[in-house]
Amino acid sequence: MSSVLDDPEHLKKHDPGDMLAAITRFPQNARKAVKDAEKLNLKTHKKSYKGLIVAGMGGSAVGGLLLKDWLKDTCSVPIEVSRSYTLPAWANKDTVVYAVSYSGDTEETLSQYKEAVDAGCPTICFSSGGKLGQSAGIHKTPWLKYPKGYKPRAAIAHQFFSLATVTRRLGLISDETWSEVDDAINTLHGLSAEMSPAAPSASNPGKRLAESIHGYIPFIYGPEDLATVAYRYSTQFNENGKSPAAHSFFPEAFHNSVVSTEAPRELLSRCCAVVIRSPFDASKKAERFTELLAQSYGRVVKVEVTGEGRLSRILSALYIGDFASAYLGILYGHDPGSTKSIDYLKQA
Repeated sequence: MSSVLDDPEHLKKHDPGDMLAAITRFPQNARKAVKDAEKLNLKTHKKSYKGLIVAGMGGSAVGGLLLKDWLKDTCSVPIEVSRSYTLPAWANKDTVVYAVSYSGDTEETLSQYKEAVDAGCPTICFSSGGKLGQSAGIHKTPWLKYPKGYKPRAAIAHQFFSLATVTRRLGLISDETWSEVDDAINTLHGLSAEMSPAAPSASNPGKRLAESIHGYIPFIYGPEDLATVAYRYSTQFNENGKSPAAHSFFPEAFHNSVVSTEAPRELLSRCCAVVIRSPFDASKKAERFTELLAQSYGRVVKVEVTGEGRLSRILSALYIGDFASAYLGILYGHDPGSTKSIDYLKQA
């Protein structure tokens, strides 16, 4: 049976902002982001910081969350992602602060940037322009300028790889860990071809996932090293897919989410569990948890990660979810790039 997701005219009609094209360019954007960040003048920054804070909101915070997940077993200093108006109290001159806002006009990020400057924290700005770019010029703060024209959530390749490259240049990522970058980007190149709009649904992981959860409320679960990926799935299903969604991770889910399987059958019949599987997380509890979901939820869908290194596993899983979220929005008859509710709240 043919799918509307294989109809180029249908895709074009429901994706006027080319969200799918932006997602498809992820690997190319990743390489560009690394090159751009290598050119950033960091002469005023040292290589002996005792902490890193990534100040950002929404899609602009995800790059920092991914960085934290990737480096949690190898980075010698704590990494915190601050999604607030204020910095953590421990921020000081030995703490490097990344102020990240794709638009450059995110009020929470601007507030944290001002606080960082006032506190004497060494700071680096990341934006496509806006007030953050202007402030960086005034305060002579290093500023990495993102290319314009993206929705913040679709600029994730620029955001993550720019943060990662700068972090490496500050001496917080070892050569061994950094060697995972090429493998990850190569893995993304292969997936980009598999999940592009031209690739048929029968062999397209992104389209298949969207079709599997269409009509259901997705609940996303994965191992701890994919906790941010599970979060990203839920926010992408919210924003691109125009769908309710929730997420958790193992082993935390074993202590709360599992009890949801005892809900009334009529509720669970509308729920779909999306379980992100990693070859490095094959615990018996995870298997039993998935069995319980299969016995109670309306549907269970498994997503298999690919690639050799930790970064490949993280980004391959994320990439499948990004494509699936856009395809899901189209299946519901929506433009995956629209953000009417967010615009309404900003106006309020």
